[in-house]
Formats: sequence, C-alpha cells, structure tokens
Amino acid sequence: MSHVTNRDAADILFNVATILELAEDNPYRVRAYRRAARLLLRSREDAKIRLTEAGELDLPGLGPRLRRKLGELLSTGRMGFYVELCTDLPSDVVRLMQIEGVGPKTAQRLNEELGLATAADVYAAAQAGKIRTLFGFGKKRERRLLHAAEAALAGRVKSFAPVPSEEELPELSLLRPTAGQLSLPEAA
Repeated sequence: MSHVTNRDAADILFNVATILELAEDNPYRVRAYRRAARLLLRSREDAKIRLTEAGELDLPGLGPRLRRKLGELLSTGRMGFYVELCTDLPSDVVRLMQIEGVGPKTAQRLNEELGLATAADVYAAAQAGKIRTLFGFGKKRERRLLHAAEAALAGRVKSFAPVPSEEELPELSLLRPTAGQLSLPEAA
C-alpha cells in the first residue's frame, strides 16, 4: 500500500467528479466531490492524521458517505467507488488514464476523436502532430502528452492510476500489454 497524499486523493476526487459529470449524474454530487478535492488541497496537514476510529475522514463540510470513501482511500490506498466507476468506462479510456496528466475527459477525447487506446498510440500521435489538431489542444499540451506517454512506456505510470484488479474487471486479462505498450499497475 502506497501513502496517499492530499494531492493524490484530490486528483482521484477530481477524476470521480469528472466521470460522474460525463455520466450526467446529479450536479450537486459532482460539486461535492470537487469541493472535497479543493478542501484537501487547501489543507496544510496530512489528511491521514484526521482519520477517525470509525475509518472516516474528519473534514468539516463533507457528507458522511464521502467522509467514509475518503477514509477508505487514505487508510487502504484505494477507493472502491472510484474503481467501480472506472469499470464502467471503456477499457481504452482506462488505459489512457494511466498516463500522467490524462484524466477521464482527456482520455475520452483522445479515444473518440483520434482513436487512441494506449500510451504508444499517444506517443505516435504526438510525434505526428495530430494531438494539437484537437480543439483546445496546442503544441505545449501535445509536448506534455508526448513526454508523459514516453514516461508511461518506460514504466513510469501514475502512482494512483484507476486500473481495477483482474478480479474486479475480468476483461483486463485480455488487455495484457505487448512490447512497447503501457504496463498496468495495481488498482488505486
């Protein structure tokens, strides 16, 4: 189990909010996850020290379910709800989310608009200058994605990437990476 920093937890909460938003979930729920992420980022102390004996995070302004989910994330290094949400996403999108700086919305756009499915695809598309052709993407963002895809191909993926285990998502066993593809880490 890795130590979950406030930044790691906030990144996961922002991803949860984005996935819920893409699924057109309750906007108040989406707002609650984003608010919790901002609260964690503003906190100067490690959130782990604010865990109660019941396993909840003692952070004012959060509902009981969100406090329990955050407590689970901070104490075990994973949030079951996040993994569950990721299992509902297309497997190509989940694989793209392994790349640093690629969240659910960016992964979905890269997959749908350019047909990218792996870090190798992102690397090749960035080399060819295809990513900058997408609305809202420029040379600088394409360069960051190129370097992040290169790092992912070298085996340096996000520390808390959203890959469920094979027991949670059986079709992952069919996605075994071949040489040059992104390797899949433990679940977040």
